[in-house]
Amino acid sequence: MSSETVACLLLAVLPAAFAFGAPLSLWFARARARAAGVFLDGARAIAAGSRVDTVLLDRWGTVTTGQLRVVAVDPVEPDHERNLRWFAGALGHAADDPVSRAIARLSARGKLSQVHQHEGRGISGSVDRHPVRLGRPDWLGMESRDDTGVTVGVQVDSRPIGYITVADDVRPHAADGVARLRSAGVVPVLVSEDSERNTRELAATCGIEEWYADRPADVRDALVEEQHRRGRVVAVAGPGAPARAELVLAEDDTTDGSTVQARIRLADLDVARVATALAVARGAARATTRARRTGVAVGVAGIVLAATGALALPLAVGYAVLGCAAVVAVAGAGRPR
Repeated sequence: MSSETVACLLLAVLPAAFAFGAPLSLWFARARARAAGVFLDGARAIAAGSRVDTVLLDRWGTVTTGQLRVVAVDPVEPDHERNLRWFAGALGHAADDPVSRAIARLSARGKLSQVHQHEGRGISGSVDRHPVRLGRPDWLGMESRDDTGVTVGVQVDSRPIGYITVADDVRPHAADGVARLRSAGVVPVLVSEDSERNTRELAATCGIEEWYADRPADVRDALVEEQHRRGRVVAVAGPGAPARAELVLAEDDTTDGSTVQARIRLADLDVARVATALAVARGAARATTRARRTGVAVGVAGIVLAATGALALPLAVGYAVLGCAAVVAVAGAGRPR
């Protein structure tokens, strides 16, 4: 076999080597994903994302904004509403829990003093020299309410002046994001540390049929294991990455000491962005497969041509260039569906 024939054979197989040696689909996928607020850290994320068929959605930040909002202000007397908003909102600034932060948005801070936290019950303090208590109605001697969300009572000058109810701030397009997951064959599962009633209603609002209530972050590994026993490949979207999940979608690149198989970072945990991340991973995986098949097909055809003498050296060079270009074109066509 002449040296020219050997050179032609090497050039003929170049597209196949290029298709398998260069992470073309990953490069293209990364560029597309960045524009959508999705950051792929490596090929493992694409491989895992393409296999995921179930995603556990943490209540905080995925289908909600990660905050609570006031949904009802119910004064004891109609003319008490202004005072109810003012005193409750002012005292709410003194605490940093989700309920208090939501109530604090009702008013400015005011002049606060003598603030005390009462674990599991509420908060008390002085607002503009008026004693105010904000917390569980039974703690304040008020009638309990059975509203969706969390209802707190407000007492000013030792007299109850009304109730304030806060609930999840649901993302406007959460149901659309959930529908996108479903259409891609991915089962969305809502996970929440909230009560069964509130979790059920949040899931119904977003179109989610499977959900877990009363599940704090430190027991999420057990939920992943339960999904594995059902034969599912699991992704988890939210903080506190379970170590046994095949894929973690989070806002940062920390793992809380856990070893995870793959990770995709997101600009935020919006369920629509979660759907985009999985779609990008699947598109990139399909493009990788097609690019490799294209490289092999071009290589095999080139070997046959070179072996029969139909591919002279100048033609072999052009053939290799065109073959590599075809591989690049196919790798770059992996757009998410």
